[in-house]
Amino acid sequence: MTQLTQIPGDIGDSIDDLVLDWRRTRPGINATREAGLLRLERLAAHLERDLAVLCAGLGLKPGQFQVLAALRRREPQPLTAGELAQAAILTSGAITPILDKLEAQGMIRRQPDDADRRACRVTITAKGCGVIDRALDLRMARHRELAGLLDGDERAALAAILRKLLLAVEGPPAGPL
Repeated sequence: MTQLTQIPGDIGDSIDDLVLDWRRTRPGINATREAGLLRLERLAAHLERDLAVLCAGLGLKPGQFQVLAALRRREPQPLTAGELAQAAILTSGAITPILDKLEAQGMIRRQPDDADRRACRVTITAKGCGVIDRALDLRMARHRELAGLLDGDERAALAAILRKLLLAVEGPPAGPL
């Protein structure tokens, strides 16, 4: 039986229990091999919950946060709804109500696209910048806190590993977003 990888002095985590449960109930599932990705999924769920709490405190939803963040990092360049959906990992059907709400709150502005009358260009307003800047400061503080648990070599290795996995799932980026 494969032993779980233990760090000296480590007390284990919830994934260790999950692996042991699968080993007991479904011995054919080699959850030990996927323990790293199981931890990644669990960490992502915690980070998503943190984001939802942060957003709620600022009167935002996580999708609105993602859209405002995409607009802020590309400012002053406007983006189309499709580009925003891609940047925020949203469907084209989900982006429209998010844009409607942000526009109603005065955080974005939509303008007709001169090159394509069916499309519009979206820009962030000063109000939207203020809200997303505050949200980003809070979000990055949490990221710094977590990254601070790793030394420089660990952070670099983690970034390289996650880049490799993300490219396998998303493929190379189509352009800067």
